[in-house]
Amino acid sequence: MIADELKRRISTLQRGETQTRRREEPDGATPRSLSDLADHFPEATVCRTDRGQLFVCETALSEIYSSTAKLLPRYLQTFDRARQAAGRDGGPDFMRALAEAEPPAAAFIDTETAGLHGRPLFLMGLVQYRDGELMLTQYFARNYAEEVGLLSQFAAMLPELKLLVTFNGKAFDWPFVRDRMVYHRVECEPSFAHLDLLHPSRRRWRSELPNCRLQTLERYLSGRWRSGDIPSDQIPQRYHDFVREQDARIIAPIFHHNRLDLIAMMELLIALVEAEESSHRA
Repeated sequence: MIADELKRRISTLQRGETQTRRREEPDGATPRSLSDLADHFPEATVCRTDRGQLFVCETALSEIYSSTAKLLPRYLQTFDRARQAAGRDGGPDFMRALAEAEPPAAAFIDTETAGLHGRPLFLMGLVQYRDGELMLTQYFARNYAEEVGLLSQFAAMLPELKLLVTFNGKAFDWPFVRDRMVYHRVECEPSFAHLDLLHPSRRRWRSELPNCRLQTLERYLSGRWRSGDIPSDQIPQRYHDFVREQDARIIAPIFHHNRLDLIAMMELLIALVEAEESSHRA
């Protein structure tokens, strides 16, 4: 019996299927009510890659962020302004990176991981301009085995990407992604420029702010204080809990946190370009 059960569990893991472990209930107890991912993200689908499955949640940013109608034209103008700056005097590095890209070939990314070096990457959020809209896509590994499917899906889109925009991504997000790709032997030959918003933000505002963390910049530039956001240091354990319980209520706040970070990054890029333009006029 024990040997048969062990074989069954090993077989399940090898197939990359979700192994849902629930705490045993006392005799006569009412089973706990679990919330399914589809209940929280009805627009999502299960995507199959040549390296396994992943959960993909894609939606127009306008459906979850009421200010998108104002954000979109300002975002598109950043590329025009960057090209104008390049024609004048080249401008700073981040402006040159924008000047050499078109909106459909640029993507903001933000990752969530189950810890530091050697731990899985389980959520990757992206914002891209497609078909006249800003689209938000989140790749999610519902269990540890699906990380390779997430990475494979991301690698497949990289040939079309000319500009990657991150916040502290040169030090954390991109090296982490590359390490996990190497670990899983996911082939990747990126040719994009990488714009890390942290460095121009420090140059622009470090003398005015107590620090240049993303949420500090968000409060200063957008006047928005996050309510109910999950602290970053709780995210790894939350994911491990979700893998064990498979209850969407555990993981939904992390999706929300990831979305807030991406919106803040877009607003930060716009603020940087507009500040640079104001400095030039002065």
